[in-house]
Amino acid sequence: MKFVDELAAMIEKHFGGSQADKEPEVEVTKALDEEERMALFVVLEPDVVDLHGDTYSASEVEKACNNFNMYCNKANIFHKIETEEAKIIQSFIAPSDFTLDTGRVITKGTWLQWWYFPTTDTGEKLWKGVKTGDINGVSIGAKAMVESLTDD
Repeated sequence: MKFVDELAAMIEKHFGGSQADKEPEVEVTKALDEEERMALFVVLEPDVVDLHGDTYSASEVEKACNNFNMYCNKANIFHKIETEEAKIIQSFIAPSDFTLDTGRVITKGTWLQWWYFPTTDTGEKLWKGVKTGDINGVSIGAKAMVESLTDD
């Protein structure tokens, strides 16, 4: 059984929830620095529809990033477990457009995070999950009140 499967089973047992409801596919960006055990993740992109069908302006993405940096700045796994086995070492807004080595274009205003995975037993398992693609992105994990707008 893969570490990620074991972790998901433990989360299900202790916190409930279900993975039965599949979410739509979105492009995940991850850049790796194998030597430094670091991964770069896109957290939120401006003016791009997310998994829940929502879009955010560049100013809202920046507000979310700043709020996270001031009040949270902690890694957690699957929105359930805060951990020291992965550390967010940078969380920032892209100041300009740029292209990753993979060819993926990152647009100005995108919220990015560099995560570091320590050389502990759990850190090693998480790092392996990142390298194999079992752990392939991060999420803002936000809850919001939604107002539907119509064209009238």
